[in-house]
Order: sequence, then C-alpha cells, then structure tokens
Amino acid sequence: MAIYSQTALVVGATGFIGKFLVASLLGKNARVLALCRNIGDQADQLRHWLTQKGIDHQQLTFIKGDVTLPDLGLLPQDWESLRDVKYLYNASALFEWNLTMEQAKLVNVDGLTNLLSTINKYCHIERAIHMSGYMLTLKNHLEGVGIYRESIEKTNWSKIYKTLGAYEASKIQGHFNWIKQAELLGIPWTVIHPATVIGDEVTGEIPNNQPITSLILQLKQRKMRALPGSSSHTLPLVSINMLVTAILYAAKDFKTLRQEVLVANPHQLTFKSLVGIIAQSLQVRPPRHFISISLLKRIFKWKWLAKKLDTSPEILDFIRTEQIDLALYNELNTCWQIPSTELSKTIQQTVEWVSKQTIQD
Repeated sequence: MAIYSQTALVVGATGFIGKFLVASLLGKNARVLALCRNIGDQADQLRHWLTQKGIDHQQLTFIKGDVTLPDLGLLPQDWESLRDVKYLYNASALFEWNLTMEQAKLVNVDGLTNLLSTINKYCHIERAIHMSGYMLTLKNHLEGVGIYRESIEKTNWSKIYKTLGAYEASKIQGHFNWIKQAELLGIPWTVIHPATVIGDEVTGEIPNNQPITSLILQLKQRKMRALPGSSSHTLPLVSINMLVTAILYAAKDFKTLRQEVLVANPHQLTFKSLVGIIAQSLQVRPPRHFISISLLKRIFKWKWLAKKLDTSPEILDFIRTEQIDLALYNELNTCWQIPSTELSKTIQQTVEWVSKQTIQD
C-alpha cells in the first residue's frame, strides 16, 4: 500500500494559486483530489500544464462539484473517494471586477459555508486552509469602512459592498464566515492572507486575470498617465512560489492552528518603484506625476472610462500607505526558512511572460 504525505482536497485547483499548490503537493508525494465545476476542460488543461512542468500526476483525481450546490453536487461514489481526505485547501473565489452583490456572495460567502458544512459531514478534516487577502490585516482600513473584527455581526454589509465593490466585500465577508463556520463545526482552521501575487520566480508565469497583469498591460499600452497615490504608496507583493511554500508549511505547523497568517515578501517596493521596474522591462517611459486615489475613484465611476483604460476603481484600494505586519510570518519563517524573493528579478520575469502571451494572442 502506498504511503502518502497527506490526502488533500483542493478547491479552486485550476486557478492561479490552486494549480501551483497542486503541483507542490504532488511533488511532496501527496494524494490530491481536485474539485472542479467543468471537469472536462479543466482536468485536461491542468494535466497538460503539470506534464509540461515534468510533474507526475498519477495521484491526482478530479471530482466534478460546485460549492454553491447541495452536497457540492457530488454523487455517493464521489464521497467514497473523499473519505480519506484530511486536509482541505480552499483556493476558490469568483474573482472579477464589477460583480453584483448577489453574484459575489453566492460563491465567495455562501459557497464557503456550504463547503465546510458539507465536507464536515463526510470527512474528518485535520486542517482546513483558506486563502483570503492581505486587506483583512489592515485594521484601520477595515474600521474606516465600518468593519469591526470584534463585533462583526454589527457590520452593515450592504454598505460595505457599495463602498468596496462586490469582489473585495465578499472576500472579507467570506473570511469571517469561514472562521465562524469552522469554529461552529470544530474544524481546525488556518487562514492565509496573500499579498498581491506576482509570477513564478523562474518563468514569470501569471494568468491574464491577475491585478499585476492588468498593471503591466496598462503600462505596455501607455494607458497609465499618472501614478495613483503618492511616493509613500505600496502594493504589497508575494511570488506564487513563496506563497505556495508557506501554505504547505502552515498546513502542518501547530503554531498556525486557528491563526491568520499574512504572507508577503519581507522586502517590499513602493508602487512608484514597482511601476519603474515594469516600465524599464517594457522599455517605456514611466509616469512621473501622481494623482489622488480619491480623485481617481471619482473619475472611474464613469464605467466607460474605466473600461477604456482596462481598470476598475476597486483595484485602487489595494494600493496602500500602511506598513504590513509580518511579525507572525517572520516568527514562523525562523523554522520554515523560506527564502525571500528577488522582487526586481521576478517582476521582470513576470513582465516578459505577460508580453509573450500578448504577442501570442
């Protein structure tokens, strides 16, 4: 009988974080089950991607399901396949700008509650890991928009959705629902808060729907005329490699039990420096002047203009002046020993990847 390092269910396995997570799990001799809505196309694409990377995927099984359906839409024989699952990794999210509140909540909030309650009926989970976002670590920002961690039930979510946009609001609400449901069911949980994810440290690989890709394309197409914010603003970053490595360590570390871990590169760049590196890689002139983020938000309320510039006012909230708190990550990393990313080099690799994909398209 084969001995596996773990038997894991990955939800969102064909997304950006999900597929790199699957690759790393398989590389560590894990048995992986991937929940997919469209198993035909998604399974073939992920297998092909893994093959291109030279990763053996014999221990990867695909199961057709949907977090919004009763019992996840699974058949009885599917649950038989899942009975040995001990680790649940949720990397799923409906990630799109300009969603309605109903669209975003169905997947990013109610879907999480349904996922945990259903899995709990059929599996004995030793750790449930959920990918959230670094905005949830910014206490002053949350309080400023009316979200209070210690009394979350008082939050006026309709107002939050109007203020932050449906995607970000649903991710925040989903985060609190995940913890509440896990505590209610007695499921050991860990939340990972990734910074904005940049490409693979070797190839620069990144999907088209990522915020950093949009930024690269804006500069490439010369649609960014001024820098949002000021010289003090940053867009916290983490490479996909560092993030996935941290997720796997966190899943097995007792110190992360019932903890939220912000994962970001210890050494960060200002947004101006980030734009400068991208512009240099593209061989274009970077914007020199700054424009107020609050003014940009008002301008981008004209949807036709935001569409023309391939952007959304929702993305502006991710550009911050607060210092991110990496104390817990740094403490954990004294044992994990995950090396820091060479941000400049990885950003350049990411730009090259995006540029190649643009030419091919």
